[in-house]
Amino acid sequence: MKRILVVDDERPAIEGISLIVRRELAPEFEVAGSASSGREALEKALALAPDIVLMDVRMPGITGLEAIREIRAKGSEAVFILVTAYERFDIAREAVGLGVLDYLLKPVSRDKLALALRAAAAFLDRRRELELREIEHRETADRLNAFVEASFLQGIVLGERRGSDLALYRQVLHLEEDSAMAVAVAFAPDAASGHPAAAGALHARFLETLRYKTRSLAGPLFDGRCLVLLPFHGGRGEAARAADIVSPTDAVRGDFLAVLEASYADELSCGALRLGFGSVRPLEEAALSWNEAVSDLFSPDGSAAMRYAAPTEAAQGRPFEADERFLEEALSGTPERAGLALDALLGGLRDGEQGNAPAGHAGFYRVTALLGAILRALARRGLLEPAEAAAMLDMEDLRAAWDEGSFEAAAKARLGRISAVMGRSPRWSQPVARAMAYIRENYGKQVSLELAADSVGLSPNRLSRLLVEESGRGFSDLLIEFRIEKAKEFLREPGASIKQVSVACGYPDPNYFSRLFKKVTGSTPSSFPIGLSEAHDEK
Repeated sequence: MKRILVVDDERPAIEGISLIVRRELAPEFEVAGSASSGREALEKALALAPDIVLMDVRMPGITGLEAIREIRAKGSEAVFILVTAYERFDIAREAVGLGVLDYLLKPVSRDKLALALRAAAAFLDRRRELELREIEHRETADRLNAFVEASFLQGIVLGERRGSDLALYRQVLHLEEDSAMAVAVAFAPDAASGHPAAAGALHARFLETLRYKTRSLAGPLFDGRCLVLLPFHGGRGEAARAADIVSPTDAVRGDFLAVLEASYADELSCGALRLGFGSVRPLEEAALSWNEAVSDLFSPDGSAAMRYAAPTEAAQGRPFEADERFLEEALSGTPERAGLALDALLGGLRDGEQGNAPAGHAGFYRVTALLGAILRALARRGLLEPAEAAAMLDMEDLRAAWDEGSFEAAAKARLGRISAVMGRSPRWSQPVARAMAYIRENYGKQVSLELAADSVGLSPNRLSRLLVEESGRGFSDLLIEFRIEKAKEFLREPGASIKQVSVACGYPDPNYFSRLFKKVTGSTPSSFPIGLSEAHDEK
């Protein structure tokens, strides 16, 4: 029901219109109030908030058109219908300029009043519908922009090449700048709170702060870190390292740090929030800036990444900082940077600059332990075949090289072999590699796409699409494939039992396992090469 305000300096006119509304149009309209002057109309319009105003033109003091102008200026969204005794072009022209919907001549007839009111009601309904659609459109646009922003930043983190897509991303994100600096932000509040979910809560609050107080793009939480991109005009290719970040001449970066210091002083001081900065680079090279920012998180040289952190024993000298850097670079999949990090580590062992550098064979164990950790991590991520990783874990050649004084060359050659094998292996994105690792580590349990997606921080639909795009197979197919391969390994062992193998591979029902095994391999478990000594267990 639409509410009407009737404005006329003649009482009979008000009563006549009110009577028609009550008798003929009551289910659709009601008279919310009346006014006998332009000033009173202004007061009543603000107090009653009517949907429709029937406004007389000629009134003492403020005229009807002047009252409409004042009511509009106060923000009213009412629809106006003029009521006048004269058909004058100048009045009509001014009324059109004020957005008046219609006009009625006195005396007002029932039919024309009903027609004008219903037209006004339809106009209001249509306007409201358009407003709702606009709100929905804005909400949808906001969600899509957030999705595009997350996709853009995630691609930078994963090192994906954007190519021609970059222009489209810039257009959608309204990114006029052609360069950017990457900031790696690490969230570790759980050490103080005892609750891992605190990292997600801090990250959500952090995003809200940046959204309203900075000109930046901030990405999703990924392995406890997120990427923040600070846009620049005319980026420099040379390093703009953390020492430049605090320069008062750099307003953008200075403002960014000022916001963080004002909003997260406690988190920065205790290390719950840590920062690493990359170089200012063209947007096409943002992934390189991100790699630098991640490395800067572990820098002990007083950079912006560490200058907020509370002094700790590890930060005072950091005797194994080179070890951490080598491990980080090797796992990043960048052979050149890993090689440089290994050179730094070996140089420290040679020159005794690594702080408490061990004597005797301890240096050998230190490097080989790192190589072993790299091999195991790469195998878990799917970047190395488990068999190849296991073969490379034999370090006897490195022990001999240590004794012969050629350990540096042998260690570099081993790193080269690891990089070469990685180059031949499928280059999964990080979420897919982690999903593959989840399958390898949990194949004997009752797992699902939902559990795997939760472990990598993606929605099931998103993870399913990535698996199909990169491997050509869905989660179920990959899980079955891995389980059957493991089953083949187990079945080759002397005295293997179908029931034990079935359970070990995540299939509590041996009969179902046997049917699935035959479907995949073409033979039953009991007739698989190097068969079983207990074939009756198949039943």
